[in-house]
Amino acid sequence: MSKNTKFGATSIIIVLSLMLSGLAYAKAGTEDSSSNRPSEPIRNERVLRQEGVQKEISEIKSEMTIKKGEYKTRMEEILGSIKTKREEFKLRFEANNEETKTKAVEMKANFKESLQTIKDENKKLTAEKIIDTIQLLNTKLTAQFSSKIDQIENVLVGIESRVAKAEDRKIDVSSVKVEIEKAKQAIESARSAISTQASKVYSINVTDETTLKTEMKTLRDTFSTDIKALNATIKASHVAVRTAATTLAQVPKIDEVETLPEIESDITTTNN
Repeated sequence: MSKNTKFGATSIIIVLSLMLSGLAYAKAGTEDSSSNRPSEPIRNERVLRQEGVQKEISEIKSEMTIKKGEYKTRMEEILGSIKTKREEFKLRFEANNEETKTKAVEMKANFKESLQTIKDENKKLTAEKIIDTIQLLNTKLTAQFSSKIDQIENVLVGIESRVAKAEDRKIDVSSVKVEIEKAKQAIESARSAISTQASKVYSINVTDETTLKTEMKTLRDTFSTDIKALNATIKASHVAVRTAATTLAQVPKIDEVETLPEIESDITTTNN
C-alpha cells in the first residue's frame, strides 16, 4: 500500500470519529435540555399557585372597594345630618332676628317716650345712640359666633372622617369617639346660647335725669357680660374639638389613615 493511500484512510477515520463525537454531544445536549424542563405536574402546580395569588389580590381589591363605599356612605350620612342641623339653625336664627327686629322697634319707641322726662337733648341723643349700637353689635356678634361654630364643627367632621377610616382598618378609636360626642354636645350648647343671645333686646326704662347715666352704664355692662359668657361657650366647643383631635393623634398607627379628598371637599362646603 502506498504512502498516499495510508494517509487517505487515516483522514477518513479522523473525520468519522469527529462526526460521531458531534452526534453524541448533540444527543447529550438534547437530553440535558429535556431534564431542565419542569415536568407537567410541576407546571400545573405553578399555574394553580399563580391563579390562587391572583384570586387573593382580586378579593382584597374587592373588599377595599366595598369598604371605601361603606366609608363614603357613612361620611355622607354624617355630612347630611350636619347640613340639615345647620339649615334648621339658620332658619331659626333668621326667624329670631326678624322677631328681635320687631321687638327692637317697639322697644325704641317706648324708650324714646320714656326719654321725654329728660330735658337735655344731647343726653337723649347719646342714650338713643347707645341703645342702637348695642342692638346692632348684638346682631353682628351673634352672626360671627355662628360662623365660628361652623368652622369649629368642620374640624370635628374631619376628625370623624379619620375615625371612620381607622375603624375600617380595625384600629381602636373608642377613646376618640367619646371626645367627639363631648365636642358635639359643646357645639350644640354653643348654638343654643347663640340663639338665645340673638333674641335679646336691650333697653331701660328712664325714670329721671339723675339716674340716666348709671342706668346706661349698667346696660352696657350687662351686654358686655352676656357677650363674654357667649364667647366662653364658643371657646368651650373649640377646646372640646381640640381635645378630640389630640386624643386622635395619640392613637397608634393613626398617621397611616387619611380621609378621601372628595369627603374633605364636602366638609369645607358645609358652611354654604
